Formats: sequence, structure tokens, C-alpha cells
Amino acid sequence: MIRAVLFDMDGLIVDTEPIHFMAFRGMMREYGYEIDGGLMPGFVGFPEADNIRDLKRIYSLEAPAEEMAKRRYGLFMKLIRVERFDVFPGFWELSEEVRRRGLKQAVVSSSTVEQMEVILGRLFETRPELGGPQSYFDAIVTGDDIANNKPAPDIYIHAAERLQVAPPECLVFEDTPPGVQAAADAGMRVIAVPNEYSETLEFPGAHAVLGGLCDAIRYLDAEDPAA
Repeated sequence: MIRAVLFDMDGLIVDTEPIHFMAFRGMMREYGYEIDGGLMPGFVGFPEADNIRDLKRIYSLEAPAEEMAKRRYGLFMKLIRVERFDVFPGFWELSEEVRRRGLKQAVVSSSTVEQMEVILGRLFETRPELGGPQSYFDAIVTGDDIANNKPAPDIYIHAAERLQVAPPECLVFEDTPPGVQAAADAGMRVIAVPNEYSETLEFPGAHAVLGGLCDAIRYLDAEDPAA
């Protein structure tokens, strides 16, 4: 029986991946390099530290990883406050159906609490009648809350504890393989909803792979044989 629904944020609720990539490109330009766009699908869903490590290896950069991360983070925080981003079709409808059924719901993201406050704050500015994210969601879990980020299961285990729900009673929506792995290893049912950056990737551990959140409501039904 499903008692809680957990959503990833970047690339699942909101289309912020292009802004993340803009920040990576801007950071690398400061070191004199132009990132090959083909690298980007391999970055989605992984912690920033992993992405920085890969960039240092690929471009033989000697700059300290901490310095690179600080530059990228600063660029992203500037961009996310001014660049437009859209909510993915079907999210509000699915989320409101979750509320109608009396299920708990949470946002579970590898992002820092600062990033999530800005992004969710801007998202809820478009729906002022719903109040703010802190009152709307039953829990907001960030990468700052745990020691080991996705693809480790820690963040989803922590989310279940915050919600006071057993992991098998959680339904997770994720857009990347690391996120799917994290939720599956936490013992949760997970549905992959890839975006344009992750649609060519494999999702081992996913219960199903959907074309969008518009197709997701039926997975809330415990009696659904596909769920």
C-alpha cells in the first residue's frame, strides 16, 4: 500500500538542468575550456563533486576541485535567481491528486538547502494559493541532510524516517539512473520519468519508465497490477 509519494526536484518537477549546465559551462570557460555538450547526460543525477572530478580528469585540469566547485556553485546561484525555468507537465496534477487521497508527499533532492529554497520558492510564486513549499510538502529533504548523496540510498532512507513511513510504502519519481538506484536500494518502488537529457539512459531498478508525469496517477493505486 502506498502511503507517501517522493519527488526528485531538478529535471523531474522543474526543468532546471539547462541552468545547471550553464553554470558548468561558465565555470569551465573561466579555465579556458568549452565543455562538449555530449558529456551532459552523464552528469545528471550525480553529486557535483563527481561531476567536478570527471571534468578534471577529462580536461586534465590541475585546478583544485574545491575551487572549481565554489565557482560553479556561485554561478548557478546567480543564474537560478534570474533565468526562467518551467515546471514539467503533469506535476501539479499528480501532486494535487496525492493530496486529495491523503497521502504524504516530499521533495527529495541532492541539491543544497540554499538551492532548494530558491527553486521551490520561485516555483510556488506561480501558485500562491497553495502557500509555500514548507507548508505544502510533508518533508523537504536536501543533500545537506545526509553524508552520502545519490546514488547511495541514504537520502531516501532519511526521507522515509522524516515522513514516518516504511520504505516499501513509498512511491518515488526520479529522472536519472543514480536517483532510481538510490530509491530502489532504499527499498522503495520507483518510477523513472526521464527528461531530454536522460531519455537515452538505462534505468535498472525502476518499476516502470514513463514518458511524463501526466501518465503517473495510476501508479498511486495499490490495486493497480502494474504498480
